[in-house]
Formats: sequence, C-alpha cells, structure tokens
Amino acid sequence: MSVVDTAWLRMDSPENLMVINGFWVFEESFSRDRFVQIVQERLLAIPRFRNVPLNQNNQYFWQPVDDIDLDYHVSSAELPKTNSADEDMKAFIAGLISEPLDAGKPLWRFYHVSDYQGKSAIVFRIHHAYADGIALISVFDAIADKSVLHTSPAAHATFPEVLEAQPGMLGWLAYVVKKAGIASIFTLGWLYEAAHVALLSSDSKTTYKQPLTVNKQVAWASPLDVAEVKAVGKAIGCTVNDVLLGCVAGSLRAYLANAGESVNGVTLRATVPVNLRPLSEAMNLGNHFGLVYLELPVAEPDASKRITKVRQNMSTLKSGIQAQMSYGVLAILGRFPTKVQRFALDFFSQKASAVMTNVPGPAEAIRFDGVALTHPMFWVPQSGSIGVGVSILSYAGNVEFGLIADQALVSDPSMIVDGFVAEFQALQKRVKEGDPLLATEFSVA
Repeated sequence: MSVVDTAWLRMDSPENLMVINGFWVFEESFSRDRFVQIVQERLLAIPRFRNVPLNQNNQYFWQPVDDIDLDYHVSSAELPKTNSADEDMKAFIAGLISEPLDAGKPLWRFYHVSDYQGKSAIVFRIHHAYADGIALISVFDAIADKSVLHTSPAAHATFPEVLEAQPGMLGWLAYVVKKAGIASIFTLGWLYEAAHVALLSSDSKTTYKQPLTVNKQVAWASPLDVAEVKAVGKAIGCTVNDVLLGCVAGSLRAYLANAGESVNGVTLRATVPVNLRPLSEAMNLGNHFGLVYLELPVAEPDASKRITKVRQNMSTLKSGIQAQMSYGVLAILGRFPTKVQRFALDFFSQKASAVMTNVPGPAEAIRFDGVALTHPMFWVPQSGSIGVGVSILSYAGNVEFGLIADQALVSDPSMIVDGFVAEFQALQKRVKEGDPLLATEFSVA
C-alpha cells in the first residue's frame, strides 16, 4: 500500500470515518440480483476491490480475499417510510455514516433500495484508502455498460510533478539532488508553502467550528443546469467553479446570519482537493491529490464581490504548489506512527471549517444493465476537527450539490443546500436583468 493511501486509511476517528458515502437513483426499478451480477462480473474484476488492508508490524499492504461475501457487500435495504421519500433516504444514509465498515472484509459496501420514489436506488460506502473521488468516478464508469467518461481534453491534461515518497528522508533528499536545480527550486517552494499553511490562523469559532459528535446529517439540493451556470459565468467573466464556490460562500454566510451569529470579520476556510494526475490514469486507483486551503469570503455581504474574492483566492492558490506540498506531507506522515499523523491532522484541521470538493463526472448518463443512472450524489468525508463537507458533482448536464454536517454544528443542512440554489438564482436574476453594479464589479476585477 502506498504511504499516501496508508495515511488515508489511518485517518479514521470515531467522529469522522474516512468513508465516501453516496447514492444513485435510477430511472426505473431493478432487482438486487441484477446489481449483484454487475458487482460480481465488473467491480470484482478490479483487483483493489478484492483486497482488504492489513497491518503487519506497522507496514500496511493489500491482502487479496478469495471469498467475497456478496450478501454483506450488496445488502437489501428498506427505507423506514415515516416521512417523505427524501427525508427517509436522508435518515437512512445518516444512520450508516457513523458505522465503521467491517475491517475483516474489503472496505466497501452497497445497499440496494428497491422502492425509492417508485424506482431503485443504490447507497454506497467506500473507504477513501481505496480511491479518491476522481478515481471512483472512473471506477463507476468502468463498471457501467459503456464508458462515457474519458473523451474530453481534460483526460489528457498534464500536471505538475509530485515528489513521490521515497524510503526515508535520505531517499527523499536523494530525489531532490537527482532532480538538480529544478527540484531545488521546487523544494524551496514546498518549504514555503508548508510554512505558510502552518502559520495560518485558526478558523473563527463559528457554529461550524465546534466539538464534534458521531452523529451526521446529509442533504442535497435540486440540480442546477450546467448550461445555465456556464451562461452566468460567461456573462460575468468567471469560471463555473468560481460561480459555484461563490454560491457556497453565500449559503454558508446566510446560515450563520440566520442562526444569529455575526459574520463580520469571520475567517472560514475550506480544504479543497486538487487532482494531481490525468483522468486517463485514474484507474490506477489510490489517492493522488493534494489539498489547498481556500478562504471563503463569508464576511462579504455582496454576492458579486464574494465571487470576485473567491476567484482571486483560488487564482493565488493555483499559482503556488500548496497541493503538491500537502500531498508530500501526507506521504511523509504515512511513514510515521499513527500518533504523529493524528497530531499533525488535528493541528492542520484547525485552519479550516469545511472540506469542499468539486468532481467532474460524465457529460451523459451512464447505464447499468440497460438502466440509466439519473441522479447521483456523494458526500465527502471530513478529517480531524472538521465537521462540514460540501460536495459538488457535474453529471449528465447537471450540477449536483450535497452537504454533510455534524449534527452538533448544523441542525438543518437542507437550509444550506437550499441557500446554495437561492444564491445562484439571485445571481442569475441579476445577470438577466443587466444589473449595472454586477457589470461594474466584474469589469474591474
């Protein structure tokens, strides 16, 4: 097992299990047996999913499992049917999130829900040590009837080189020497980024930054049309990502204000995963991304200025190597005892209130045994003292937005996801009406 995957495996805590949770809604009903066959024939053809992580003398490795218990890995589930279908699904998923996966089996599990709004749904749980979000999108595409994912130019993009983990510090230094001048400059930048993050102030003690429990809640928003988001971004000279992150900042701000908390001078950051490999290599699985600390301008009252500041903050991060640095730190921590890793994790997690990920999915719907997946959603796990996770997924022409939060921090996560949609709709209205203040703001940004 790679040292980075080892670090993710050991990141579990009772309050924050490092498990990616999600669900799929299909266009019609299908039996559990049909899905079991897909898992057996397609998912288990990928070696990683036949393996279980084992620890021998503090060395972690993947151990193949000969007999995969599909009764465990693909369970039948019934929703309680006490409220609306959505509320029942939220309660069901929330109840699973705090349950550890069986460490004696491969760390993944599916639940087949036969009747969700008259259709079938699949709830899934996969430990982060197996794959990051980009890799999992590729896995799901690979087990579909037909691959629809890697046709965009992004699949062939190149990324800055990441310092691979070497055996011990001497090996790491040897690597730097081998790379001569370029690596020396990279190393100086690496050290600068590490010092910069270490010296960041802790996030403000808002409702998002309180002691955690084991109880989580989830919510998701009505999807946005990607074309509409692109149109708004084009009108104001911003990327889709700028628009979405600005709306996230606005919805987090609105929740604080509605809770009666002051937002003046609040510092609120999100750790944002940055992919460090071409999408065409995602089926190598594992974790190959770094984290950047993005400051969200929740203290800014004007939506257009929030987007401007998000764009500026993200641009600054993109020009640095913070993502590569954080990947390297995880590689180093993966070689240290768990206690050292946990201490570092607790220290750095004080500098953010949320994890926020934006995953590009396929532009067209994928099918399993002929049945189209119409609505996917996932929830990013949090680490350390972070208790809020924001998930954005583009899929089949839509933008899906989800939130997971510790119950002690956010009593009603639907308020934040609804606020996200409201933020976008308000911005879209200003664009359509030709708001002169909006035009002025972005003409000088």
